[in-house]
Amino acid sequence: MKKNLILIILGAILSIISILIVSCNLGGSNKFTNLLGSGSIGGGSGGGNGNINFPLFFDGQYQNDVEEFASIVPTSDGGYFAVGKADDSSNNIDDALFVKLDSNLNIVWSKLGSIGVRGAFGFENIENNNTYYYACGNSQNQDFFISKLNDDGSTNKIIYFSNYVSFILPYNNTNPGIIANIRYNSNTNDFNIAKFGRDLSFKWAITNAEWGEANIITSDNKTFLYFIDSNSNKYLAKIDVSSNDVNDVINNAQYYQITNNSSDLGFLGCLGDYNNNFYFGFVDYDLPQFNYIIKTDNNLNKIAEVRLSGWFELSLVNVPNSDDSILIAYDYNNSKLNLIKLNNSLVPIQNMAFQVSNYNPGTYYMNVIKAIPLANIFIIPGTFNNNALVYSFDYNLNPPCGSLTQSNLTLNNTNDISINTNPTTPSSTITSGSLTVNPDSTDTTDYPLTIIDACPIN
Repeated sequence: MKKNLILIILGAILSIISILIVSCNLGGSNKFTNLLGSGSIGGGSGGGNGNINFPLFFDGQYQNDVEEFASIVPTSDGGYFAVGKADDSSNNIDDALFVKLDSNLNIVWSKLGSIGVRGAFGFENIENNNTYYYACGNSQNQDFFISKLNDDGSTNKIIYFSNYVSFILPYNNTNPGIIANIRYNSNTNDFNIAKFGRDLSFKWAITNAEWGEANIITSDNKTFLYFIDSNSNKYLAKIDVSSNDVNDVINNAQYYQITNNSSDLGFLGCLGDYNNNFYFGFVDYDLPQFNYIIKTDNNLNKIAEVRLSGWFELSLVNVPNSDDSILIAYDYNNSKLNLIKLNNSLVPIQNMAFQVSNYNPGTYYMNVIKAIPLANIFIIPGTFNNNALVYSFDYNLNPPCGSLTQSNLTLNNTNDISINTNPTTPSSTITSGSLTVNPDSTDTTDYPLTIIDACPIN
């Protein structure tokens, strides 16, 4: 279904995904790191031996195997945690792939998830001075999973359920845990987000609002949902995820009405930058398909809006200590990855638009690339020639080696979507629901990988 193809924008989401944050309070003082939230994940530090540029291939142990990465995030020890999949039909492998790299980009461990066909996103979390890794994805029995791994890559706990899950983020308060993007239920056509404890115990779900493929949770535990009321009016719903009482979350939600002409608008997520701006991503599935990036100030007053026409996977990363941002757009119609540097008004900066041919985002059935911004580089996971791939670029779009060709991707300045900056009352509100969550005890297994230090840029 086309709504199973969903997107970021911001990359952090705006993109996203998740990909964590400093503080957010509409009308108050906000400081944002990137789309992925807080802590070591995308926080502008950590990872990769001083954030040096690198291209890396990861090749598996069998001749006909296929590896893909869907996300890679920095870890507290200066390394990285990557999540993706490994596939080899001749050896009965079709599993989620979890890889830990050290600060010198050496493989610490590489594990198959055993329960999973593919992993979509992961992050590191420090809990009571112990390191754990969380990941989500699609399981072998066509259910979906969230795994908690110990610091050696072994399974701490797995849960699975029937709803599509593609993005998870940690939140921190007196009862810390994670929020999950539980996207689609084929039986009820509901979209959901769900809250779990760090032990993956189910807390609550909201069944009629989209959280997006990449998003932020601020240090004061706020996030945005996309919601359509009973009169088909569209809203952004701002909620506080800290409470374990879903009725409290719903009753205290704020709603900001969205006006546009689409009958089929999807939400990609939200990102914040260091200068207290929000970036919202939307995809309009009405043909021709449009993809939108909207930049607002802290009070949701729109600063700029741009539109791309076509079938894309997107991400947006903020340039550190700058009002500039970098749009990352994989064009399925032309099989090109486009990198475009944008100014404060989302206008492309002259001669700062390039494309990469030797890249594919993989087969994750969404239109968000989980690009991650670090202090000196941003990193993009994917696949090329059946090998898992990680690219990095600096913020002037210099590749790790080789050269890039000029991109001709067109961005249109538009005013198609407006946001009512005064909270309004919808005819109906977001509603709670439930998930049937099943535990599983399957442990991870080793999956030998070889790192190929290569530069596949054209």
